Amino acid sequence: MPSPLPPGFSAPIPTRSKLFGWLLVLAGCFFAYVYMATPGAFFPGVTVETFAEKFGLWSTGVRILGSVLGILVALLLDSAALLALMLLTRIFIELGDVVVGLVLNSGPDTNTFTLTALAAVEFYMCLFLIARIRNG
Repeated sequence: MPSPLPPGFSAPIPTRSKLFGWLLVLAGCFFAYVYMATPGAFFPGVTVETFAEKFGLWSTGVRILGSVLGILVALLLDSAALLALMLLTRIFIELGDVVVGLVLNSGPDTNTFTLTALAAVEFYMCLFLIARIRNG
């Protein structure tokens, strides 16, 4: 069966990238659950009493689920190019979260270090996928 993707998007995803993608899907589902259903259990001092708090937590959960959906589509279509694109968008979002964290916390914390490390791994995987796509 021919690929439903345009030419250049049909390079298959290498196994290590698929495993990383599925790990991101599982972690994303977990963190969406954390932000939307049980934020107080994971973030001490967080309350969900005001509209602004609920909106912030739920919108973060929805953003995470959007990323999960994009990665899932790339994995199901077995498209290295689409997975690389999703990783690039995640890197942009995570680095934005790092900047917000630095501003709100007046400096780095565990979350900013974790997000920076995750963005670095995603950047490596993105470069790996792009190299695979270019080399066939």
